[in-house]
Amino acid sequence: MEAAVPPEKSGAGQGSGNGGSALAVSGPKKYVFLVVFPFLMAMLLVGTYAGSMHSPSPKDMPVAVVGDSARAGELAAGLDKAEGSPVDTRVVATVDEARQLLHDREIAGAFVLPTGAGGDATLYTASAAGAAQAGMVKAVFEPVAESQHLDLAEKDIAPLPAHDGMGITSLFVAVGWMLAGYLVVTVVTSAAPELSSLRRLVPLMAAWAALISVVTWLLAGPLIGAIEGHAAAVLGLGWLSIFSVAMAQTLLSRLMGPLAVLPGITLFMFLGVPASNLSMSQYAVPGFFRFLHDVLPLPAAGEALRGVLYFGGDGAGPHLAVLAAWAVAGIALTAGVDLLRRRGKAAPGRDRSGANPSVADALTSV
Repeated sequence: MEAAVPPEKSGAGQGSGNGGSALAVSGPKKYVFLVVFPFLMAMLLVGTYAGSMHSPSPKDMPVAVVGDSARAGELAAGLDKAEGSPVDTRVVATVDEARQLLHDREIAGAFVLPTGAGGDATLYTASAAGAAQAGMVKAVFEPVAESQHLDLAEKDIAPLPAHDGMGITSLFVAVGWMLAGYLVVTVVTSAAPELSSLRRLVPLMAAWAALISVVTWLLAGPLIGAIEGHAAAVLGLGWLSIFSVAMAQTLLSRLMGPLAVLPGITLFMFLGVPASNLSMSQYAVPGFFRFLHDVLPLPAAGEALRGVLYFGGDGAGPHLAVLAAWAVAGIALTAGVDLLRRRGKAAPGRDRSGANPSVADALTSV
């Protein structure tokens, strides 16, 4: 009869064959972990959300004054020089140019001076680029019109549809994609580490991303009615968003094991929501979050979805590139970590075979 192999020597519960670091917490440390982990989660949520969004105040919000007269230049300069000015103003010669800038989300609003005596000023906004942002623009220019003794007409070049009157569908859908991406990897790493090698995990996550993309589209679209049309684009964007986050979380899980859920939720949720420009204008949160807006997956997914739904896809390209970069970096860096760990394990016996593992080995090993 064969002697039973003790679990600690059989390799059970040691993580994936590629060095996936399943962190075992036992003894008194387990109880410390049970307290510290939820404590940190709560503090991160309150700290990031309340700290970034408790007192929204626009700063350096890009706007335009439209006109080819000296009056337009003087008004723009006056807005910028005002103490605590919330705007960064440029002068634009024509209404068509201002509308294009607004459509491309390069400005938040455009104030058009009257061309003749007794005429009205016009304020152009785009609610679909952020209802709160459009309100901020209005709050800036209504006193300006009043000080100039001008009546102010308002024109919305991209109004929100009736089925998304608050403009937050993009946020909710993007948050769902983020959750689906990082939680599934956390579960796989902890509950089924034998699936965490890249050879198995990449196709598994690709299939998972396709499934959840379809499910979220069905929920938000046909069943709830928050999204109308654009099925192919939404499905493709959903797949890329979920897959990119899953690959990034895979890297974090390699490095931190189950504890990776903490940096994962911080990057993809706690920091992503204030930086997203979806619930609140990026010009009304601290400057650090404006930087994060251009690099995190949640803002990229939400802004790309907003571009697809309300702007004919314009402006989505850079955000798609951000998502693709997270996916590629996640796979490549995870392969590098696996390679280094395999080399470390093989180091004592390298002189026997003379073989050096390659990145391809890391990608295809079990």
